Amino acid sequence: MSSKPVTVSTRESGSKAVTGEPEKRAMNHKNHKSCRDRPTWVGRSDCLNCNILHEVLFSDLSKKELEAIIQGIYEPIDGFNYEAGAVIYEEGYEDNAIYTIRDGLVKLVRHEPDGKERIIRLMKTADTLGLERLLGRPYGHTAIALKPVTACRIPIGVLRQLGKEKPRFYRKLMERWANALFQADDYIMMLLSGTVKQRVVQLIGWLADVDHARKSRVMMLNGRDIAAMLDITPESVSRILAELKRQNILRPRTDGYYEYDAKALKEYANAA
Repeated sequence: MSSKPVTVSTRESGSKAVTGEPEKRAMNHKNHKSCRDRPTWVGRSDCLNCNILHEVLFSDLSKKELEAIIQGIYEPIDGFNYEAGAVIYEEGYEDNAIYTIRDGLVKLVRHEPDGKERIIRLMKTADTLGLERLLGRPYGHTAIALKPVTACRIPIGVLRQLGKEKPRFYRKLMERWANALFQADDYIMMLLSGTVKQRVVQLIGWLADVDHARKSRVMMLNGRDIAAMLDITPESVSRILAELKRQNILRPRTDGYYEYDAKALKEYANAA
């Protein structure tokens, strides 16, 4: 890993693989709104020493195979940092890469004809973004960092070559596809099951599960994102969150997290 992060500019990438300098390999956006959309390159990804290796695409590869990736036998895999609110890639673009989230939370969104944002899924640490590019399809969503995100940009050429050389690697890709389908099913259940209160509580529980190291803390989304995900009004979200705070079920902290009472949260959801 490079010890000197570099902020890179963004340029539009075409349908060909993006190679060369880090700034040419970063995903690019035609209409980025501010410098926050410019990722910071943090160096060539060190897959061998990745702290989430057991959870990601390369988990079944041997040490020798991982060393081959690090040494550049394949196209470079780079690590990038994104600020909260930054766009990782946009719906309809055709950069030849997928992304693995090493840390952080990402929302996948589509925009309705009237411009309203609809959150399709939330993606967490170890999840893979942009798998549709393996089929030659443009990105099906816009991926936006909900909080600071570190992600690895993996060129599609690397995946295709590994798939040809190592059949077991293809099984891992299929597992990723299956996980994406299961996540979509979970989202539909969260969206459609129960009262508005119950859906908000289910989302809080999901967000709490994202960070296993903090059993009693949760990183909350803003009210607009919760409303967009659960297809409810921001006013309903505001009212429910206010009730949870007033009843001391959700307690804001100074680090951006909320303390929460899991038992009281469940009782609140089931109350008439």
